[in-house]
Amino acid sequence: MSESPQELRLRTWVQLARTFYRVQRRIVSALAKHQITLPQFDVLATLRFSEGVTQQELARLLLVTKGNVCVVLDRLEHVGWVERRTDPNDARANRLYLTSAGRRKIGTVLPEHDALVLEAMRTCSDADAKALRHLLETVESGV
Repeated sequence: MSESPQELRLRTWVQLARTFYRVQRRIVSALAKHQITLPQFDVLATLRFSEGVTQQELARLLLVTKGNVCVVLDRLEHVGWVERRTDPNDARANRLYLTSAGRRKIGTVLPEHDALVLEAMRTCSDADAKALRHLLETVESGV
């Protein structure tokens, strides 16, 4: 029995969500061994490549609200992995930076995270990975 186009799209969406959830569960488990949550990891990893962004810019990069970022940043600042510095051009804004401890933490955790993602993607050829990325970008552009 053949699927209708709608059924195909819905089942594909469910498969995408299921696959993402399974990989994410493995990542969350690995991060827990390092006493770090997934949102904390996301902030540290983003700051590793975008240091000096404002909280608002970070929220946009992470696709979460500024309030959610604030809660995570408070915790990261408390444990000494992130610091807020007043923007020299706008005293109302803070710029975000990794501390040396934060750099060490993300430097320790990121390779394990990347290895888990690469393990999950191991059965995809380079061409498959490229095609999948293109398809996901196509879906994202329609949202």
